[in-house]
Amino acid sequence: MSLRLRNPLKMLRSKAIAIDFGTGQTIIASPTGEVLLQEPTVVALEQGGCTVIVTGAEAKTYLGKTPDRIHVARPVEAGGIVDYEAARELLRRFLAQVLPDDGVRVKACVVVPHSLTELEKRTILDCCKAAGVSKAQLVSAPLAAAVGAGLDITQPKGRLLLGIGAGLAEASVICLADIVHSESSKCGGLAFHDAVSRHLSAAHQISIGENMAELATLNLAYAAPAEAKREMTITGKYAATGTPCSLELTQADLAGALDAPLAELEALVRSVMEHAPAELVADIGETGLLLYGGAAQLCGLDRHLSQRLNLRVVLAPEPDHAAIRGAAAALRPDLHFRKILLRA
Repeated sequence: MSLRLRNPLKMLRSKAIAIDFGTGQTIIASPTGEVLLQEPTVVALEQGGCTVIVTGAEAKTYLGKTPDRIHVARPVEAGGIVDYEAARELLRRFLAQVLPDDGVRVKACVVVPHSLTELEKRTILDCCKAAGVSKAQLVSAPLAAAVGAGLDITQPKGRLLLGIGAGLAEASVICLADIVHSESSKCGGLAFHDAVSRHLSAAHQISIGENMAELATLNLAYAAPAEAKREMTITGKYAATGTPCSLELTQADLAGALDAPLAELEALVRSVMEHAPAELVADIGETGLLLYGGAAQLCGLDRHLSQRLNLRVVLAPEPDHAAIRGAAAALRPDLHFRKILLRA
């Protein structure tokens, strides 16, 4: 057996990356904000072991289709790791795709929800180190997203943010580069997909899989209807007979499908404003609400919340990349954002 020796000079050097290890997708970026990898946080494993079969987008196609010998895992739920072994192996594979195996030490800034417990944060740090990261630091998603969206977070001005990922929604009030008050709810993209599935089951007596529910949410579901006509073909099975079905639906067929999760998001934002200091809420009347996260791109969500909350609502540029851009900025000493990092 050959022994591979690593160059000790290379081990003195390091490479920095930003990681957003989310419920729905994992994003890895360079310190300049360049996205190096963006894949679904899904891994297919041999049942009862840690042998990885496929990861990311390919593993996601396995959902609802696997035999008993294959286990398809979503190792992250609501921003926290729920399957440590699967998370470690998945992250290890993702890191191998973007980093050369040449002995260079890897430093990472990792985005986490503000609502995670200290134990959950420590688990993420441990997982990153087990996957090959030499040193990991954490940054709260609301602060990272504010930086990534180009807000000046250093000013004594209250700002309201609502991040909606796949498994978690987090509303936060920030001021002076810190989070004043934050609340979260397990009301994200997966909740949207589940609501769409239940709506189609009740209205059309059809059952659809997780991936089809996601497509229906992206293409037909809405908070406020789009002006352009939207339609798509839904495939699944009739619940009563179990026979295959294929239906051509428009956005009108999903009217009201998301009423429950939308009401939950509205209540979350209202609760945060109720518990925030009056001076900061007065500022928010001027600065408005910033939306970020992949599920914040739901059709008409900004218009719906603006009408319901009587606030100016703005969708961050590339909302699914806002937090990772902020985490990348925290890696660069020249940008002076290291102060937003959490102490390990």
